Amino acid sequence: MKAQRSLVLAIALLVVGCTVDAVEPVARRSQSIIGGDPSEPSEFMATGMVVTRGRLVCTATLIAPDVGLTAAHCLKTPDFGTLGFTLDNDASDGTENVIPIQFAHMHPDFDDGVEPYLDLSVRNDIGVFILRSPVPDANYEQIDEDATDTMVDPGTALSMCGYGWPSYSSGSFGLKRDANVLVDRTDDFEFSTAPANPQPCNGDSGAPLFAESPSGRRIVGVVSRAMGRSEMCDTGAIITRVSPYAAWIAGASSNREEGCNAGGPGSLLPVGALWAMFAARRRRRGLSR
Repeated sequence: MKAQRSLVLAIALLVVGCTVDAVEPVARRSQSIIGGDPSEPSEFMATGMVVTRGRLVCTATLIAPDVGLTAAHCLKTPDFGTLGFTLDNDASDGTENVIPIQFAHMHPDFDDGVEPYLDLSVRNDIGVFILRSPVPDANYEQIDEDATDTMVDPGTALSMCGYGWPSYSSGSFGLKRDANVLVDRTDDFEFSTAPANPQPCNGDSGAPLFAESPSGRRIVGVVSRAMGRSEMCDTGAIITRVSPYAAWIAGASSNREEGCNAGGPGSLLPVGALWAMFAARRRRRGLSR
């Protein structure tokens, strides 16, 4: 019997001007879209790769010319190298136009103590990075905000874009792909995708999921982790909602100071307060399943 490999998300990394406490790695690889199609150059023009030494670490999306959104665990302390960002569609022949990441901000309440494959939770797996210089002629995406609170219900189809394995057995990643994935279950701070193709796989950590709103396309979630431990990318993925973190994202996006204390203006409440808000919202509208 083959030894089971955990479906894992991203290696830990260090960026210029930002240090974090040593923590046990959640995973050693990022989470590509099984069954996805190669993206056209005019599609998802703000989505690119977080790389180190020219190799894919995670997927990320520009939300300003010099600011990217990804998963918090993608920005953890590295064993080697530094982080950069590129919009290169294909890393199989190396990466081009990589801009170094100057500052990285994991959400201050990111909880890597949550059992990675257990179920929907409040893990705060959201991160923001700031580039050393803006991307020339950058396109960037809007994020969902709590005021708009775009509905994401079971059965909703969301578009997503990421880099990674086109099939669980291929072992190749670094090509931008996109697909429409189905929402399976929802909670206030996370939701999951259906365990059926297309779905995220190795290479898609931090990948954006989009919904259409009256004001245009918005990022409603980023890929956090696998729902289960299967090595075949057949369990679906757990996605961090964006809207509960919109205020923190705004604050972190303007934090250009040394260090990783990216609370600042718009920082979210501590975990205890988050759970209180979580319970209140559940009482108001119930939990979708």
